[in-house]
Amino acid sequence: SIDKCVSSLNIRPEQPVPVVKPQKLTEKKKPLRIAIITHFNRCPDSYSPGRAVKNQIKLLQKFGHEVVFFTQEGSTLEVGCELRPVVPKFKREKNVVNQEAKLKFIDVLREQLVDFDLALTHDFYIDDCITYREAVKECGVPIKWLHWARSGVGHPIDFDMPNANYVYMNYSDVGRFARNIGVSSDRVRVIFNEKDPSIMFGWDPITTMINDKMKLWKKDIVQTYPICTTRMDAKGLNSIIATFGQLKKQGKKVALVVCNSNGRRRLSEIEAKIKIARDEHDLTEEDFVFTSTLANDEYKIESEVPNRVVAQLLQVSNLFIFPTIAEVCSNVLLEASMSKNLIVINEDLPSLMDFCDPNSVLKYPFTSLKSIHYHGKDE
Repeated sequence: SIDKCVSSLNIRPEQPVPVVKPQKLTEKKKPLRIAIITHFNRCPDSYSPGRAVKNQIKLLQKFGHEVVFFTQEGSTLEVGCELRPVVPKFKREKNVVNQEAKLKFIDVLREQLVDFDLALTHDFYIDDCITYREAVKECGVPIKWLHWARSGVGHPIDFDMPNANYVYMNYSDVGRFARNIGVSSDRVRVIFNEKDPSIMFGWDPITTMINDKMKLWKKDIVQTYPICTTRMDAKGLNSIIATFGQLKKQGKKVALVVCNSNGRRRLSEIEAKIKIARDEHDLTEEDFVFTSTLANDEYKIESEVPNRVVAQLLQVSNLFIFPTIAEVCSNVLLEASMSKNLIVINEDLPSLMDFCDPNSVLKYPFTSLKSIHYHGKDE
């Protein structure tokens, strides 16, 4: 069966698929000056490689790198960084090298890349980009090159060159990709298409700040819980804290984000909940937070966060435990359901059943004002 899998991928058994783990980013790397070089003339959001490049620019800038975008002559693209429309524009033909355009592009690369640390190209693998690809190979600019594939390479081409590494986008085909471009597998890294929710969903800066503080992208289980600080016990916060403590004990990476209003009025009660979470359930500030405690001069959220922030956090949450003891028609239950969170409702509160499909939620008797269950332990 292994041989069948290998043959279906057109990978020789003696050349296994490399599994290269992403390197851990260190905090204080020297910022780089990066040239992103494309053949693009237009870059609409509907064009997936164009959208990916725009997102990549934002990500590189987020980590402090200086980015310059090289594109076709005459282009007036807006991509969020310095634009250099110096890439020769000509009628491209599949597998045909335009010698005049190639020599012109070589001169451009030698002149323009003098002060850069890294040149990053996009999709120069495709057949009608052979002129650009040959110019890059022959220019001899002594910097690091990173050649990014945004689509498959279905037949052999020659893209082997010094000081270069290559990026492909899945592990299954990476061995075949390496062979088809004429390089060894250890020079190829797999990086999936990036999907930054702050860009995809147009996040509020407050949402981005909370996401960065809690490192939500690293978490297995995330709950966003909007409550008024004056009603923490009525909303069953202790039960959620205890559950998240048990989930962490099982080895899960957790984040419980309490979007609390009226945070100024109950400071001592907030501190008490944090102490319970820390001392009794081993939840640190990386696992559990009140948004009011993140307030500062830039983010004035002591009293509340806007509902759009709650909605955006719910989009990256996956669990909503609701141990409330009394409810008429809960906004947040409906919002968590709309965001496709797994719902765990209080079985002791019959009104909650009006807003859920009993077959698509989990139920637990947390107790309520309507019906009381007594338990020796809450675990």
